[in-house]
Amino acid sequence: MDLDLGDTERLLRDTFRRWFADELDPAVPAMERGDELPYPLMRRMHAALGLDAMLARQARGDGDRPDEGRGSSDGGGPAPGLDANAARYARTTFAVEMARVSPSFALSWGASTGLFGANVANKGTPEQVRQWAMPVLRCEKVGSWGLTEPGAGSDALAGMRTTARRDGDQWVLDGSKTFITNAPYADVFLVYARAQGGGEVDGTIQPFLVDRSDPGLSTGPPMKKMGMRGSPTGEIFLDGVRIPADRLLGGGVRRRDHVKSSLVAERGGLSVLSYGIAERCFEIARDYAKTRTQFGRPIADFQLVQQRLARMWVAVSNCRRIVYADWLAGRTLRESAADVCAGKLYCAEMGTFVAFEAIHVLAGNGYMEEYVVERLARDAKLIELGGGTTEIQILTIAREILG
Repeated sequence: MDLDLGDTERLLRDTFRRWFADELDPAVPAMERGDELPYPLMRRMHAALGLDAMLARQARGDGDRPDEGRGSSDGGGPAPGLDANAARYARTTFAVEMARVSPSFALSWGASTGLFGANVANKGTPEQVRQWAMPVLRCEKVGSWGLTEPGAGSDALAGMRTTARRDGDQWVLDGSKTFITNAPYADVFLVYARAQGGGEVDGTIQPFLVDRSDPGLSTGPPMKKMGMRGSPTGEIFLDGVRIPADRLLGGGVRRRDHVKSSLVAERGGLSVLSYGIAERCFEIARDYAKTRTQFGRPIADFQLVQQRLARMWVAVSNCRRIVYADWLAGRTLRESAADVCAGKLYCAEMGTFVAFEAIHVLAGNGYMEEYVVERLARDAKLIELGGGTTEIQILTIAREILG
């Protein structure tokens, strides 16, 4: 199955693809080496593609909220001047085209504008939205989302040790977070902690807004990773960080559903990234098979190569149906947690599968940096781990369907 695009959708896809090819692709090697950071390019992207118009549209209330629909952890994506269904296509395709070129760039952008920006925009007080969310959504500041801890990954809530103690009109935060996207360079942080001495919030996990300038907050250097090397990942340390009481997101108690909704949004966005990886890797392998000759014939003529390509296409086609489900249905789908986890589970596994199959089709060339698929394969593996491991997706699906 391929998408039957109208003139508007084709123009959107081609515009995004051209910008990422011209502006993002040349910067990828330097970002992968750590010689350049992704954030200045995000600011240029925001200006060049008119994302401020999308924010204005949402502020008027004539567009979907940033956390609605699949792929929502990307902060919504561009949607100015479009009807609702074209806007859904635009937001998904924006993230897909970004991920085709650099999944790590897409990961950092989604964590900043989605997990921080969209979270605060949808759940914060009007003042929190103005002061904290909007600068991040405009890419003027970099946001980071701090949930995972050294001793609490899959057991993020029950195992959380970071605390927020109420002291008069302040909260005092102590603890640490790890594997946090953008942490080494973020300006602002949404940090989850177990509240103590705070009345109705006592003992609950609550989200707090923390600024890099707050005394007691520090971050570790960028971690060295297998993949997603263009997306800085690090630790957050909280040593008696004192923040005003109004830094509690939303100004009042937040139950577990806040964390759950954030994870659902993240998983939907990660499905989109996996599809972008799979689509690009399939195209590289298909085109290579048509032109690479062995034994006097293109390797695409050999049935075992055809079998690999056919199975890759099955995976890409199914992932496409998942990530474009809203657009294909012509309306925003209200998916259950099981639906989103199923999509993330499948797309993450297929992203890795297709990427490694592409390496096999390219053989020795596939193992070389020049042909891109080795980088995309390393990037793809992270999506099977981040946003909840494969095992967590399975357990969540089972819990949801069994009631």
